[in-house]
Amino acid sequence: MPNGPIQVVLNTDNFVVSRDKGGGGGNKEFYLDENEEFVRHKTDICSQLNTIKAIQLKNRFSKISFAKLVLHQSALAKSHRPNQAIFKRDIAPIVGAGDLGDLYIELQPSSIDRLSSKIDKAEEETRWKAIKEDLQPNPSRLRSELGSIKEINPYTAADKRKFSVAEGLEWLSDPRTGGAYIIELFETSPAHQDWGNLSAEKIRLHQSFIDGLGSFETGLFASRLVGSGPKTAMIWVGLGESAEPSSVQLAPAQSTANHQTNIISVNQDSKKHAELLHFLESHPLVKKIVLPPIITQSQTLNPKPTNSPYSTPQMDENESYPVIGVVDGGISPLFDDWIEEKWGLLSSEDKNENHGTFIAGLAVSSAALNGPDICKEPDGCKIVDLDLLPKDNSFTSYYANPIEFFQELETAVRKSKKNTGVRIFNFSLNIEEHVSSDGYSLPAQKLDHIAEKNNVIFVVSAGNTSLIDRRKEWPSDILEAMSILATARNDILKKPAESCRNISVSALNPPNMKGIVPYAPSNYSCRGPGMRIGLKPELAHVGGAGTKTSEKGHGLYSTDPDGNLVDGCGTSYAAPHVAKTLACIEQSIEGEVSRETLTALSIHHAALPGVLTDRKFKDVAKHLVGFGIPGSSACILEGSENSITLVFENKIQRGRKMSFDFVWPPSLVKNGKCRGYAKLTLVSRPPFDYRFGSEFVRININGYLRQEQKNGNYSSRLTPIYLPENSSGKQHEKNQIDYAFKWSPVKVFEKRFRGVGPSTNWRLDIEYLTRGGEELPEIGVPFTALLTISDPENTQPVFNDMRQSLAALGVKTVDIQTAARVMSRV
Repeated sequence: MPNGPIQVVLNTDNFVVSRDKGGGGGNKEFYLDENEEFVRHKTDICSQLNTIKAIQLKNRFSKISFAKLVLHQSALAKSHRPNQAIFKRDIAPIVGAGDLGDLYIELQPSSIDRLSSKIDKAEEETRWKAIKEDLQPNPSRLRSELGSIKEINPYTAADKRKFSVAEGLEWLSDPRTGGAYIIELFETSPAHQDWGNLSAEKIRLHQSFIDGLGSFETGLFASRLVGSGPKTAMIWVGLGESAEPSSVQLAPAQSTANHQTNIISVNQDSKKHAELLHFLESHPLVKKIVLPPIITQSQTLNPKPTNSPYSTPQMDENESYPVIGVVDGGISPLFDDWIEEKWGLLSSEDKNENHGTFIAGLAVSSAALNGPDICKEPDGCKIVDLDLLPKDNSFTSYYANPIEFFQELETAVRKSKKNTGVRIFNFSLNIEEHVSSDGYSLPAQKLDHIAEKNNVIFVVSAGNTSLIDRRKEWPSDILEAMSILATARNDILKKPAESCRNISVSALNPPNMKGIVPYAPSNYSCRGPGMRIGLKPELAHVGGAGTKTSEKGHGLYSTDPDGNLVDGCGTSYAAPHVAKTLACIEQSIEGEVSRETLTALSIHHAALPGVLTDRKFKDVAKHLVGFGIPGSSACILEGSENSITLVFENKIQRGRKMSFDFVWPPSLVKNGKCRGYAKLTLVSRPPFDYRFGSEFVRININGYLRQEQKNGNYSSRLTPIYLPENSSGKQHEKNQIDYAFKWSPVKVFEKRFRGVGPSTNWRLDIEYLTRGGEELPEIGVPFTALLTISDPENTQPVFNDMRQSLAALGVKTVDIQTAARVMSRV
């Protein structure tokens, strides 16, 4: 067969056309013929606004405050947002969001008066208009927006803090935290020289906050978090056992140096902490008060060594190997021959090499130790040892706070990539906190930033439950398995596995273990959903069984630092299997492909483990294993003559879309009907704005595979991979988010066609949609789309058919493994 099945389309710019903006439809009537109810709704909303105004007038800090606007579920779509007629930027701007449908708005008494006056003008009866002899509701934009609102509530202390004073003090007493609360503000305090641009009330808002912090005469420090910009307004605030005057430095940092002053010891006066927390949660500028992360190696079970020694494989100097960076507490000298580079931060006495060594052993020799049923990649892997996480009691010898850990990580990633070319980093570290649906953790933000800036991918472990929260072992009976999942608690992903620029991995049971269901979700493996965006975890792999057997232990083998063969389990040990596949793919492709392409290749060729393919699991499987287990790099890149995969790399530009016309493979056409299987995976890099909680992804890049109809229009033929059966084509916004992964950077669609017509003319469209008030960046949004067309019976020459028809259409393609020689990468 000439060339491989994965073909990169070189001239994608030829298929970029003007974007059809579309009409967007009319205004939605939320109170159809419910006129009395609508009048009561108007009164209620005005009353709620007046309640907020009364609170503002009594607030000693500022008349400006922020409120939480809750939308009806049927009003979650962009076209229904109340930001055109009511909450306009010059009156009461929307400044952020929390959970799905919760918007944060900035208010002051004068703006509330204007809002109340405007709301009063909304018509109180349903209006109608005739459309083709039919009457349709025709509300004004004002009535429609007002109807979309469920309620408006003051933003209170309960919205800002989720821990008690005692819990906070105990947490900060751990030196690894840096001893300070992390405070997220609704907006950044500007430099003093820029205060002249602020209104008098806005100056009062910021000055009262600074003065309030300064009222704690000794021991307090407050400083801007490094890397905190206008879209991540975060500061440190801590109380130390010190007689030094309080220090408040909230101006933007002029360098990457951290403003935080080291605390010798945290002030243990609970009354003083209560006073500080009361001030923070009372001040209108404060959005969230959270505890800093404690970074740990993901909890694993490593029993006593077996009686067998581990034999480190010999490197073949004539062989080329993939490269993986292992971010951990160091790796044993056993692997010195395989170590491409050591970061060398930690002294020998501060290393904890058990965790990193087990991971290195899997990367280098899992196929030999565990067999091809677990590891499908050939043994051999070069390692970049990023020894960044010291023993718990040594953390403060290296970092004043956990943010400094991520600063060091960013430097290490940048330099190690430059020196070795490494682009895949195993990150089997977690924060002992579960992901929240309405917030995005600071560690996840940091990993996003490092990955995007350096064009690398972190493979992050999903996290393990505590022993007490471990689920029962997966049974063979489906209904029993569903019952176990329904009653499980505290098994949601651990931070930073929600990172949307990276890949998170859950754990599966090994095969061939007595009493253990092969490839079932491991009973300790954390699961989604996390944030209400996309799918987490994305992938799954064997990480060892949580239940130990007498014959095989946990069923996954590697080595300890002393060279003893050991068994173990944990999502930490599932992650390196996925990292190895990504590294093998990256190594097999000439040049530096985009991180979107690498991600898309691994996800596009993933498959659910057999134990989860029953239709009863369709709605829960995605939260357990994401898109499934990735295929081997060889299978991904080689394929067969009965299928073809086309790769489109480009950027969506403002006012444009990609529209690619092609003809269905003739060998899959019978009597004018098209048959076969099609799968589309789309991975994009939209801008993030973390102020908007579950709506932090601001641009939706979507893909459609469409077939021409008799009237010349094109109808979409693929469905989201996890769309429930018997679902209608039209989905509410919430269902589009849950099942079609709207707003997610990663989407997968598929369909098997047994004969669809009426034409063999098809079109792949890549389009975009922005959130209200958002604009596409001038540089565009990078994306990679993978489209596979195949014959499920594996008999027809689909690859040759498509190559010939594409050539006739002037489409230039080349094998992905050599494409870098003839094209510029996105």
